[in-house]
Amino acid sequence: MKHVRMPGRRRLAAAAAITALATTGGTMATIPATAAPVLVPATAADEPPQTTTVRFPLNAEVVSAGATGFLSRTNGPGPELRWTRYADGTSTVLPLSPLRGGASDVVVTGDHDTDITKFRVVKIHDMATGAAPVEVDLNGLGENYVYRGAVGATLVVGVKQADGTMEVRLLTKTGGVLDERTVTGLPVGTMGFSVTAVSADSFALAAAAGPAEARTYHRAAVDVRTAAVTDLYGTTGTQRVEGALSPTRMTWREEEGPTLVVGKRGTAETQRLPLDGFARYGLVGDWLLAARPYVLGQDTRTDPRRALIAVKPDGSDGRVLLEHMSSFVPGPDGSVLVRGGTAEHGEGLYRVTLGEDGTPAAELVASTGEPTSVTLLGSDVPAVIDLDRAKDGIDFTWRLSRKNVKVSLTLTRKGGPDWSARTIWMPGGDYPDLGPGKVGWSWHGENVEVPERTAPGGEYVWTISVLPLDGIGPAVRASGSVIVHRTPGAHDYDGNVDPELFARDASGKLWVAPAFYDESRGSLVGFASPVGSGWSIYDRLESSGDIAGTAVADTLARDKSGVLWLYQGSGDAAKPFLGRVKVGSGWQTYDKLAGGSDLTGDGRADLVAADKAGDLYLYKGTGNATAPFAPRRKIGFGWGVYNDLTAVGNLAGGPAGDLVARDKAGVLWLYLGKGDGTFASRVRIGGGWTPYTQLIGVGDANRDGRPDLMARIGWQSYFYAGTGDWRAPFKQARDGQVLGELPGYDEAF
Repeated sequence: MKHVRMPGRRRLAAAAAITALATTGGTMATIPATAAPVLVPATAADEPPQTTTVRFPLNAEVVSAGATGFLSRTNGPGPELRWTRYADGTSTVLPLSPLRGGASDVVVTGDHDTDITKFRVVKIHDMATGAAPVEVDLNGLGENYVYRGAVGATLVVGVKQADGTMEVRLLTKTGGVLDERTVTGLPVGTMGFSVTAVSADSFALAAAAGPAEARTYHRAAVDVRTAAVTDLYGTTGTQRVEGALSPTRMTWREEEGPTLVVGKRGTAETQRLPLDGFARYGLVGDWLLAARPYVLGQDTRTDPRRALIAVKPDGSDGRVLLEHMSSFVPGPDGSVLVRGGTAEHGEGLYRVTLGEDGTPAAELVASTGEPTSVTLLGSDVPAVIDLDRAKDGIDFTWRLSRKNVKVSLTLTRKGGPDWSARTIWMPGGDYPDLGPGKVGWSWHGENVEVPERTAPGGEYVWTISVLPLDGIGPAVRASGSVIVHRTPGAHDYDGNVDPELFARDASGKLWVAPAFYDESRGSLVGFASPVGSGWSIYDRLESSGDIAGTAVADTLARDKSGVLWLYQGSGDAAKPFLGRVKVGSGWQTYDKLAGGSDLTGDGRADLVAADKAGDLYLYKGTGNATAPFAPRRKIGFGWGVYNDLTAVGNLAGGPAGDLVARDKAGVLWLYLGKGDGTFASRVRIGGGWTPYTQLIGVGDANRDGRPDLMARIGWQSYFYAGTGDWRAPFKQARDGQVLGELPGYDEAF
């Protein structure tokens, strides 16, 4: 087996202090500590890194370790106990059982799932020899025998006496014969005890003695070979089942403070160290191993990583052995086996022993193959997204080496305006359903900056930044791109499906506003922004749909001399137009224009124009910016009875787009398109439309898949949702105020 030797001298940067006061002959000392400990780089004298041949199971903790192997238990659903040999990495699965770490190749299991004190039949497994387990049935000894723990193959039991006191006995079964010994030297009147720590040939216990009104508490070390107490200390607090033991020291924690007490074996001397209530601790010789939680940014809910720090009993000479740990157990020969990791060597099982200079050092003995620093293991981000089809959203996921992180995702529309970016925060621990190590975000097609709006098509760049909450290793960043396909809608100038509305104010300035109608609010959502000035030179403005091949909508503008100009849509709502192109002159003959509907079924928007004589002409869209219309074709006469004409798209699912026309009596009529540029006989929609100064076929403003109608009276606008039924194509009017914040406007389109 190969090991990776860790440097033995690694110092802590001073950021806080723990004051240690010796209660018996001790002196005041300080333990340097830090919120984010950093390992001192290895020196030239350190061994070069090597690769371990033994694997530590993923998502598991160490629960016991001996000379030939270690026992691990997996976390989460389907837990598993597995013994792994150092020599060749082979492993054996053992029956699930609650266990406490033992410095031995022997593993003791019992017949209760959660509580060792309820074991009645125990099995002693010698993992070094692989022999059949030895069984000890406590039922045959009496109901007053209670299992408490084991030191190797020796069982530690409590035996309740007739007077209510409890004896500590050691059971050893050899060749089918059970040997029973009573531990001597315990406090008189011991009422109960718990095993708090073990080593290869001894164990520590917490005992309570005396009647309830005069109860005393003690910590003791017991030599298994002699069945006698070797060290006894009076203490305060309860019988907490925790502590640590070495040939020269023993430790326990008291409730007050909380305080860690370090006793020097063979003497009555103790040191008392103030200790964080969540800290773990152990012993290697005279050195105290403390697992201190990180302070800065620590998220113990999802990954309780703690630095493993070694200090002398008086609290001096602190150093970091591992940048984080999650569990540790005593090993043979006074070592400690730690499940943890370093940025240099990664995750796995480390053995902590005293080096040649008498200071603790850590070596990697079984690697999980995982890094300790946060690493991006992979991503599942689609390269192409069709937002028209993604009704349930698109999932973006990333796999990380661990999840006690803070994750931010920035999604930016490439080539869009400065505001077309969004940062989404994804706390690593908030996405358990995604699976181990995964974080993610679901995109439902909303605009990256203004979620109430929808996102246009184009190329988007995603950038993910992963910040480790425990400070181990640098932040991780990665980026990529995704192509978004989206079919622009009617009256859509930025390719996001939703329509836009334009308005010209009295000064000739043009404004644009998104036209999404939020049914829950009962109003259009969005704010108007300026497009530019100088638009007073035109006497007619019309949204024409895509007639020039840019995919988004275009605008037609007629100047006062009768020249018609084309403004192609740019795909950017903040700057919606490209430069203007002259269509032709002589357009002053028309008093009504209506564009935006595909009237011929070829997929391109067309234009209809009614002249002052009442004749109606069709201008078929060509898709060519320099010649956007085919020669005109007369398709009707008698249209002089109408004072407003609007292209509304396909209202009722017919073969092509439709028109609505208002007569001088205020009656609104529907003309259903046949798909050849002509219309079916008109259908009366209803009367009372006289007050409106303008009707606008706005497209699908409420995202229900049907075209809608806007009507305005002065500054006030109203919203008529489409029904899809040609007999009653619009619902009742709703307040659709969107342009009311403007200083006044004389035309909207």
